Amino acid sequence: MTETSHIGMSLAASLQRQLDMTANNIANASTAGFKGEHVVFESLLQKDAGAGQDPAAFVSDTGSYIDTRPGALTQTGNPLDVALHGDGWFSYQTAEGQEAFGRDGSFTLDPEGNLTLLSGAKVLDEGGAPIILPTQGIGALTISEDGTISGVGTGPLARIGVFDIPEIQSYKRAGFGMLTAPEGVEAPKPAASTQVMQGTLEMSNVNPVREMTRLIDVQRAYERTNALMGNSDTLRRDALKRIGQSV
Repeated sequence: MTETSHIGMSLAASLQRQLDMTANNIANASTAGFKGEHVVFESLLQKDAGAGQDPAAFVSDTGSYIDTRPGALTQTGNPLDVALHGDGWFSYQTAEGQEAFGRDGSFTLDPEGNLTLLSGAKVLDEGGAPIILPTQGIGALTISEDGTISGVGTGPLARIGVFDIPEIQSYKRAGFGMLTAPEGVEAPKPAASTQVMQGTLEMSNVNPVREMTRLIDVQRAYERTNALMGNSDTLRRDALKRIGQSV
């Protein structure tokens, strides 16, 4: 395989990863609390270039980063919709029993009184236990700025867990806008400066127009890369054909 093909393949592989990530951002542009993700590219120079030859530059996607900027806040009036003002994260329990974190505050109550996301993931309290509320006799629920849930005349019933995660960039996607911790990271600590806002939702921080523009650019770059590799193969075949004819 020629050096040109190697360079083209390295770029095509990186563009494919960026294409997948951009498409996922667009698909979640209306998902509450979703945080966009972007690829980090790096140029790798060839170390063993021959005498008088310029080193070839290969493309490598060294990783990705989560865009942690807050999304727009929308007033819903739903008492179980909550948004976070600050850098904190909600804690959830997935259907597989795994702890996950996110900013989606579109909560609801299932028939058993579990506070859950629309996806079914259970909302956890500050101690890491699922929040279970009485299904009757509590009246309208109020949620204070520290996440304490109270009913009419019942006093505090539970407290929504909100955590600081300094190492959020090392967390992995778990679907539905949730993130899970890799092994070996420090356990999140309760967030002291993040406020819980009742009747409000934080929307996705993805800009659909910008992401669509990026998607088109990536597709065009991918097509140009494939054309480059195709032209290189054509030139090599023509050269071999001419050499064969001259012999």
